[in-house]
Amino acid sequence: MQSKGESTRRAICEKSRELFCERGFKGVTMKDVCKAAGLSRGGLYRHFESTGQIFTAILEGFGGDQNMEIHEQIQRGAPASLILEGLLCRYEAEMQDGGSSLSLAICEFYSGPGAKSAPPVARWYETSRAGWMELIKYGLDSGEFSCNDPQGVFDLLMFAYQGARLWGRLMELPGGTPAGMISQVRKLLLGPGMIRLERPGPEHERRALEFREEFFSHGEPVIFGSELFDKTGSYGAWLESVTRNTVPETVNPEWVLTDTYFALDHEDSIVGIIDLRHELNGFLRDLGNCGYSVRPSRRGKGYGKQMLGLLTVRAKAAGLSELHISVERENTPSVRVIKGRGGAYERSFTHEGGAADVYVITL
Repeated sequence: MQSKGESTRRAICEKSRELFCERGFKGVTMKDVCKAAGLSRGGLYRHFESTGQIFTAILEGFGGDQNMEIHEQIQRGAPASLILEGLLCRYEAEMQDGGSSLSLAICEFYSGPGAKSAPPVARWYETSRAGWMELIKYGLDSGEFSCNDPQGVFDLLMFAYQGARLWGRLMELPGGTPAGMISQVRKLLLGPGMIRLERPGPEHERRALEFREEFFSHGEPVIFGSELFDKTGSYGAWLESVTRNTVPETVNPEWVLTDTYFALDHEDSIVGIIDLRHELNGFLRDLGNCGYSVRPSRRGKGYGKQMLGLLTVRAKAAGLSELHISVERENTPSVRVIKGRGGAYERSFTHEGGAADVYVITL
C-alpha cells in the first residue's frame, strides 16, 4: 500500500506528464505544476525541487511497468501471441495520439543542462529491451514466434515507434501509418502457424473475393462476422461501409461502431474474418459483440481460437469489459472455441427456428 507521500508524488507525476506531453519540457514551469496538481508552492517543493526532478521521476517509470506486465503474464502462462498483441495495440494507439507523446519533451530535456544529473537515455532503451527479449524468447520457446534476429526486430520496433511519436507531435501522420508499421512487426515475429488481424483495405480485394467465393462454392451463403460481405456484390462498396462504421461520426445510424478484421496467415492468405461491435443495440442483443468465420478449406487448424483470442485483446484495448457471443447450439466447434477462451453460458434464444446460446467472456 502506498503512503500518502508516495501517492502525492505519483499524482504530481501524472499531472506533470500531461503538461509535458502538451507543452514539451521547456514549456512547463513549477507554477504550472502547482496549478495542475492542486498544490501550494510549499506542498510541491516538499516532493520536488524542479521540473527536471519531476521529469526524471517520470522517466524512472519507463519500461519498468511494461516489463512487470510482460513477466507476470508469462508467469501465468498467457500465450506469447496475445501478450504481443496487447503491446502492439497499445503502441499503435499511442502512435496515433500525438498529444500523449513525451518525445518532444525528452529531446528538449536531454539537450539541456538539467540532463547532466539525469540517467542516460540508454538506460530506458536497455530497460525496454530486457522486457521485449524476455517476451521474444518465451514466444520462440513456445513455437508461437519465428525470428532469426530478435535484437533487430526490437530495434526496428523501438526506433520506428519513437520516431512516429516524435513526428506525430510535429505533423499528422499519414492515414494507416501506425497500423502498417505494427503489421510489419507482427509479420517479423509470428511463426508460420500463427495468424494476425488486419483491417480490410483495397490491397485485400482479390484475396477477399476468393475467400468469399469459397464459402459460396461450399454451399454456405452466410459468412458470420463479415458485416454483410456475403450480401454485398461490390468489394469497394463493402469496404466503404465497414470503414465508415469504424468512426463514430460516420457509423451507420442503424448499426453500431464496429471493427472488422481479416485473419491472415504467414503467407498473407485470408483464413478468416471477425468483427467487434463496441456496443449492443436492440437488434444486436442476441447476436452479440462479435461473429467470426474460418474459410472452409482452413478449418480444424486452430484459427478460430486464435482469432477470438486476438479479438479479446483488441476489445479490452478498446475499453470493453466483456464480450457477448452467440452461437448456434449445434455448432460444436465454435462452442469449444468460445469455452476455450473462457466463455460462460449466459442464456438461450431461438434463431431462425433453431436453438442458440449466448456466452460471455470477461476481459
